[in-house]
Amino acid sequence: MYKTSRFAAIGVFVLAPLPFGSAETVWICIWTVLLSFSLVTADLRSATVDDFRLLSPLLAVLVVVAAVITMQLWPNPAFYQADPAWAAARDVTGGDLPDRISVTANGPWLAFGYPLLFALAFTRAAYIATNAEDARQLLRLLTWAGLGYALYAILAGIGDPTTLLFRRKEAYLGFVTGTFVNRNTAATFFATCALLFLAPLLRFIYRQDRPDRPPSRQMTALIAHYLGSPFALGGGFVVCLVATAMTGSRAGLLLLILTVFLMTALFFAPLRVGKFRRWGWLAGTAVALLFLFQLVGGAVAGRILTYGLVDEQRFTMYRTILTMIQQHPWLGIGYGNFESAFPAYRPDTLGSLGVWDRAHSTPLELAVELGIPAACLIMATCLWYLYQLLNGSLHRRRDRYIPIIGASVATLGFLHTSIDFSLQIPGFGVFFAAITGCGLAQSRSSSEQKK
Repeated sequence: MYKTSRFAAIGVFVLAPLPFGSAETVWICIWTVLLSFSLVTADLRSATVDDFRLLSPLLAVLVVVAAVITMQLWPNPAFYQADPAWAAARDVTGGDLPDRISVTANGPWLAFGYPLLFALAFTRAAYIATNAEDARQLLRLLTWAGLGYALYAILAGIGDPTTLLFRRKEAYLGFVTGTFVNRNTAATFFATCALLFLAPLLRFIYRQDRPDRPPSRQMTALIAHYLGSPFALGGGFVVCLVATAMTGSRAGLLLLILTVFLMTALFFAPLRVGKFRRWGWLAGTAVALLFLFQLVGGAVAGRILTYGLVDEQRFTMYRTILTMIQQHPWLGIGYGNFESAFPAYRPDTLGSLGVWDRAHSTPLELAVELGIPAACLIMATCLWYLYQLLNGSLHRRRDRYIPIIGASVATLGFLHTSIDFSLQIPGFGVFFAAITGCGLAQSRSSSEQKK
């Protein structure tokens, strides 16, 4: 049963990006059921009270979000002003519709499915990774699964750029999106996969302690040995970098370059390699990245020259969202209701082009949908987990590359979703949660884990 439990969880982590980023509700339901089964049947004998304490802030966030949703859907609330849309609906339909804070009657609980899925993925990955060998194995599987998605994206972009899996592509023609609909989410996903390859590659370059032969003739040992070679890791990094560049995403490629610097700095910061050698590594990384950017970043550079770093429409969007937050500061407009509420606020300067169904900034969207207090709690929790990952990256001795991966991927995801919505797409969110949950579980020292 324990093997089945782990197989179900890893299957969800690997397959979540496949069905168009799992953006449809049916996939959220399927993955939630599978991860719930996996967590209920998991072998938690190696888990400690400290592991639960490490995950308790996430549980607290879920409870707070559920409480806010309950208040948003409370009929005829006496404690807060209801949305005027309900009075307008009664005038039009003549029906006896109760007032609510939420713009919709069912939207918030339907939207709650994804945060629940994200929390399940994060928790299950963290419990799997309480064992160091299991953590290494999980990251290897995610790394090579990511390479498979990147290879598919490149080949599809070259061979049939007008098709997305088995459907006709409706947007981003001429750019790679892999199995995702949105190229920016695809870029963040491929950048994440590139970081998965880079960390063990840095480890090998520094230590150079890889054995010449596999430890045994078993198939799993042979696969792990040859896939862990520097040539395989370097090739995988380049493939994922090329896939990121082919999306044409400005933020995706630039944030990948930033987090490559971060990962390199985290890796060498606590090592006794000498100041000259440490700066030499960083300078070499900078030169290599500039060369690769010139080699594969033509599409991104062209978009930066044409449109700049940020679209003017996005600034207009953010100003409008700040107005919405000002009018609904404490409990928001209802979780998951941005698409329903935004048309009433949409300014004429945005024109008629474009579908603004998301805020293109997850923190702003959380603030407008859940209110400022709940959004601040969520962001504070994310920053606390990032601190734990950074702390483990600098102070853990064995397998330090695992929290380094977690910290770098978390930084990439948090920064990108602050100016877009990559973490709101379940296919990437589950993959992200698995990596960061794994890194968090290994962010404490071995002595702390055994207590």
